[in-house]
Amino acid sequence: MRPWLMLLSLALLLTACGRPDLVAHPDLLPEPALEFGLPEVQRFTLANGIRVYLREDHELPLVTVTAMVEAGAAGEPANRAGLAQLHAAALRAGGAGARDPRQVDAALADLAADLTVSAESYATTLRLSVQDTDLRQGLGLMLDLLRHPRLAPEGVELARRQRLEAIRRENDQPSGTAFRALAAALYEGHFLGRSATPESVTAIGRGDLDAFHRRFFRPDNLWLAVSGAIDGPTLEALLQQLCGDWQAPAGSDPPVPDLPPAASPALWLDVRQLPQTTILLGTRGIDKDDPGLYALRVMDFILGGGGFNSRLMQEIRSNRGLAYSVYSHVQIGRRLPGMILMGCETKNEAVAEVLGLMRSEMRHLAEEPVTEQELRLAKDSLINSFVFAFEDSHSVVTQVLNLDFYGYQADFLLRYRERLAAVTAADVQSAARRHLQPERQEVVLVGAPPAVDELAGALGLPLRRLNQQP
Repeated sequence: MRPWLMLLSLALLLTACGRPDLVAHPDLLPEPALEFGLPEVQRFTLANGIRVYLREDHELPLVTVTAMVEAGAAGEPANRAGLAQLHAAALRAGGAGARDPRQVDAALADLAADLTVSAESYATTLRLSVQDTDLRQGLGLMLDLLRHPRLAPEGVELARRQRLEAIRRENDQPSGTAFRALAAALYEGHFLGRSATPESVTAIGRGDLDAFHRRFFRPDNLWLAVSGAIDGPTLEALLQQLCGDWQAPAGSDPPVPDLPPAASPALWLDVRQLPQTTILLGTRGIDKDDPGLYALRVMDFILGGGGFNSRLMQEIRSNRGLAYSVYSHVQIGRRLPGMILMGCETKNEAVAEVLGLMRSEMRHLAEEPVTEQELRLAKDSLINSFVFAFEDSHSVVTQVLNLDFYGYQADFLLRYRERLAAVTAADVQSAARRHLQPERQEVVLVGAPPAVDELAGALGLPLRRLNQQP
């Protein structure tokens, strides 16, 4: 280091040592409040029922379109698990309108456009990105997929082979196996607990795909989020030209099926000869309309969602070195209660100790108020991270669409930070008492833990073997 730089560093250090206020802990430094105003999003509805959300952004000559159709796993027959995902893949791979699959790919390549299709529990989502000068062609192609899918046999079979291969490889990751087992235990017999199998995917025929498409893909069931270099009147006129003649058939869809009563919890074991065991604990949680949402978010951050700031990470990793990563996670259900889960991987011999520590930390949260420093850090972190949900124009418009699509309260975004800030230590303790009840949790182990019968007895849970041969 150069002599002058050494002298400057020494002077700054001596100055700081003489000013205790300059060396305060980073967590205690005052932070200016982040200002947030909900960006403006234009809304309009076409005569045939298509709902449109637009965020203009002329910085680049691009337009991005997200189309959401209320068509997901919730609409699958019980013996056709995987239908929504196979339909989404076949929709993209099967051609549209007058174009066969290769012609669709060629048209997208000519436009330098990107078009993807995916499906999850409640929705099928299409996303298109295209230059503004090519919007008519790109949007026309997307609407052809929605209105006139060819579902060509070669595209359907390609999608089926890919899905079957994905299912075959699912058990390569113990964490994926554990998550599917936990969902099946918590939502037994319900679509939230079902997973596609080779048998269910193989059984899906062309008639199933056609029926699924006819049932859900209607203009009154379509939501569009658009961002980029286009204005409202131009977009509305273009959509009217491209799909104004698309009319919805009569009829309505049945509601999302209710959850069955929760089953008695158990210890679920998938024996694998691995040096580590994957641990997953979980219960049913809440949906978006539960007023305890904000306290639960803060509780989760303190328990295991806050990374190295969380109690699980500090106790199990930092203090004892029993796991590389340990976490908790709250899934806020959009229509039905989601999961509250905790997990980690640890050496087989430490499974009983780690489970005991996880249960101990849950009890502490329920029995003792959190510290003021923990509460402040959790709330500040959650409030300040909120703005990252709005990183660009398209994330803004899709956020607004999603809130309407899933029926959130009208002031959800505007009051989200305010409601987080109002959470008290008593609220966190109440949330822990309500949701962190070890005796009600399903426990999933994937690995080769020793003395598992004794472990089940110590936990007070019956033992169920996931891969036990008949």
